[in-house]
Amino acid sequence: MHTVTKFLVVLAAVAGIALSSLTIAFAVNNRGVLTDYSELKQANEALQAQAGEASASAQAEADRLRREQDALRQQISASESELTSLRTEVGELRRDKLTAQQQVTTLQNQISQLNETTRMLTELSDRFSTEVNELRGTELALRQNEIDLLDRIADLQSNNEALTATVRGLREQMARMDREQGGGETGTGSTDVAAYVMGQIVNTERDASGATLARVDLGSEDGLARGKRLFIIRNVGGNPRLVGHFNVQTADLQFAEGVVDTLGLELTPQRGDMVVSDIRR
Repeated sequence: MHTVTKFLVVLAAVAGIALSSLTIAFAVNNRGVLTDYSELKQANEALQAQAGEASASAQAEADRLRREQDALRQQISASESELTSLRTEVGELRRDKLTAQQQVTTLQNQISQLNETTRMLTELSDRFSTEVNELRGTELALRQNEIDLLDRIADLQSNNEALTATVRGLREQMARMDREQGGGETGTGSTDVAAYVMGQIVNTERDASGATLARVDLGSEDGLARGKRLFIIRNVGGNPRLVGHFNVQTADLQFAEGVVDTLGLELTPQRGDMVVSDIRR
């Protein structure tokens, strides 16, 4: 009994010691657990803070990426619009190119035609130049012939004037002889106009003194002689107007020359004006 009690006492002591050890170990382990829990909690809080920061950063990055995505979509849309515009422009350029090629072909054909025309014109020009040279030679010969003919005509006119003057002198001599044989008076300006005569001015001119000279188509056959006077009449609007007097100075058979007296009427005698011997008729 005594031994058993001692054994139990010893066992109880050992159990107490073991329990104390276990209590000490539990206390130590519990402190370690608390320490680890505190550290894990702090770590968890730090991780949660990092997770929040990471989430915010991720959200911001997501927002940035969405903005970039929207910008890229807009760029893609603008690029597609520009691509469509470029395709349209390319189509127009191709049509313009085709039109330009057609125009080039047309211009080449026109150039070929112009070259052919130029060649023909060159040939015609050479031929024309040859013909012109020949014509110039012919023209020179014709001009020389014309000069020779003009010289001949001038000689004939001189001879004609000489013959006309001779015939005029002979006619005047014959008229004078007829008047002398008829018992009429001799001298210039002594006979009156036998009857009413009418003629016209052939030409007019001025002498050195400024007087107006005229030539009429009436002569001694019409009774004109030096000192005789005719009236110069002009038809204006169907009415006869007096221009002046024609005073005979010289007369042959068919023409007479004299001085015009305008009588201050401020009318200038001209070719075609009538001359009459009696203004009352």
